[in-house]
Amino acid sequence: MKRATWSIRARMTIAATLAAVLLCVITAWLVLHHRRDDELEHRFRHVYGANLELVHRFAHRAVPSLIQVRDVSGAQLVKPDGQVVSATARLLGQPRMAAFVPAPRSASLDRTMCDVPAFPRQCMIVAAIWVPAPGGDLVAYSALPRPPWYLSEMLLAQLVAGSVILLGLVALGTYQLVGRTLRPVEAMTAELAEITATDLGHRVPVPGHHDEIRYLATVVNDTLELLEAALRRERRFTSDASHDLRAPLTGARLRLEEALMDPGGVDWPCMAKELLCDVERQQAIAEDILTLARLDADRSPHHERTDLAELTRAELGRRLPGRVAVRTDLEPGVFVSCDRLLMGRLLTNLLDNAQRHAATVVSVVVRAEDDTAVLAVADDGGGIAPEHREIVFERFARLPESRSRDAKGTGLGLAICREIAQTHRGSLAVEDPGRGTCLVLRLPLLPG
Repeated sequence: MKRATWSIRARMTIAATLAAVLLCVITAWLVLHHRRDDELEHRFRHVYGANLELVHRFAHRAVPSLIQVRDVSGAQLVKPDGQVVSATARLLGQPRMAAFVPAPRSASLDRTMCDVPAFPRQCMIVAAIWVPAPGGDLVAYSALPRPPWYLSEMLLAQLVAGSVILLGLVALGTYQLVGRTLRPVEAMTAELAEITATDLGHRVPVPGHHDEIRYLATVVNDTLELLEAALRRERRFTSDASHDLRAPLTGARLRLEEALMDPGGVDWPCMAKELLCDVERQQAIAEDILTLARLDADRSPHHERTDLAELTRAELGRRLPGRVAVRTDLEPGVFVSCDRLLMGRLLTNLLDNAQRHAATVVSVVVRAEDDTAVLAVADDGGGIAPEHREIVFERFARLPESRSRDAKGTGLGLAICREIAQTHRGSLAVEDPGRGTCLVLRLPLLPG
């Protein structure tokens, strides 16, 4: 299996086990190193103790050819010229075990040697010391094997067995602990697997512990809430769009069917004008739906530094004179970062809406408030009731008075305006002017 396909539980178990292996190796090395140093010191004490025993026993005394020394593998008394005078039983008849000699005034000297004839395939710790004798000073040599790196097979076996048991406990404990930790994630996964695009009512279980998994579950549930709300809005939008598109289509079809039943009695130019009105309404709805779809899909329009008063004045200059007067109060130097095409569409929609509902005048104001650019479009019409001031921004929402004033409206104009405002990190809301309706756009103000 490739590592990319391993589960989190497997990866965490392997990682913890490898870390435990490294820890066991380091611990075992420290233990062996410490014990070997102790053993080396112990053996050095023994070989020096054996040499001191030889000095004590044979200083200024006759030396026998066979000697006995405790706690060492072998010992010799050798003349400076290399002749072996005395030795332990194992070294009888053997040449001198070492050629190094302590300095005349030095107490002793030791070396580790791996070429001692009497001890083949072994490295020996050899210590030498001078022994005063009647016929001339002798050199006493004592030897013990140097301990191996593992010190002893028993100790090595104990360390290996202990490490294996510890690694097994670490692997098992990590596997169980990670499994318990991931159990809420598995429950969340199972719950998410049951959620489909048509059934977003399920929510993942939230663990009782205040940890990262609880935060993940909370975020997932919040995301599901947003998805469910978006799906409801999409269904409502689709239903409303179908209804508003079906109405002009149905009217056009009825007119055509009636005309075909009595072709001679039909005023065809009048019929064409009525059909053209229906087609224009369908086209307006389709264009507004396309605009909303583009705003939903692209949240990064082309922004540029723009004087909001200058942009408003230019849009007003392109409009034909309406049935009511337009009064302006445009403060210069109110700079914002915006997409000029989208902002122009927003201004056009707000002005069209105000002129449809105004009685005598439409007011357009641009000003700066602290770090906010404000564009207000007000009319002196009948106004909007407080309970309807958010409904008018919903897609295809049309109040009865709006339908009576403009039967060709799509109910998408203010929804598009709010989408454009939110795209520019701003807001659009209905505020109370005292009389009529006031729609206020607020955008982040650029310095200078």
